[in-house]
Amino acid sequence: MIEHVAETIKGADLVLVGLGEEMDALKEGRKEEGSWLLPFEDKIRIEELAEEKGQCYRDLAVCLENKNYFIVTLCQDGLIHQGGFWENRIVEPCGGYEKLQCSKACSADLYEVPEKLMEQVKIFLERETESAVPEEPVCPKCGSPLVFNRVNAPCYVEEGYLEKWMQYKKWLQGTVNKSVCLLELGVGMKYPSVIRWPFEKIVFFNQKAELFRVHSRLYQISEEIKGRSQGIRQCPEEFLKELSKAF
Repeated sequence: MIEHVAETIKGADLVLVGLGEEMDALKEGRKEEGSWLLPFEDKIRIEELAEEKGQCYRDLAVCLENKNYFIVTLCQDGLIHQGGFWENRIVEPCGGYEKLQCSKACSADLYEVPEKLMEQVKIFLERETESAVPEEPVCPKCGSPLVFNRVNAPCYVEEGYLEKWMQYKKWLQGTVNKSVCLLELGVGMKYPSVIRWPFEKIVFFNQKAELFRVHSRLYQISEEIKGRSQGIRQCPEEFLKELSKAF
């Protein structure tokens, strides 16, 4: 099967990749509620896991080298940006821990995460010295708390990803009558309307498209597209490790 996937990618005009919850370093992102420090603690945890979890993205980059690709990811850890992919070929509809937004969405503005604040949070959480609780960041426009620009936010500011989403939709227009390899990695049923169902629709209408659905549990393929789709029951990270060796 690995050899077949590799040959399909190599021979395809375009490659569309969907990354799901099984690929996320934290699996389930904490909601933006309770102590404001908790999501910052998650961001620190992601940084600690960067080297270990980043390898799967480096493996994927090997498979996509010299290909015309687009990546849609539901992961919020932001580690995909360490894989060496083209930034204009990545869209993150669920947001992540890269930017902050107003918790009341008083505007569509996004803000950088202050490095000084992250250092203060790390020191406070480590509790190696007596330190005061860091000051919660607030919106410079209305004074409401700032939270990470993630789908879990009380009022998610979608403008953070919409420009990339439009680029993705435009790219999709170019898949008509082209040979397309669709690679789903760890995509479950949390947001099926973002990756899972649209990918199936592409395969249904494009006779030159082939889908490979990799998931440890939800790898099943619908009857309508079984002829040009394969369900692979495997951990996505292990799959990518094996697949990269075929390139």
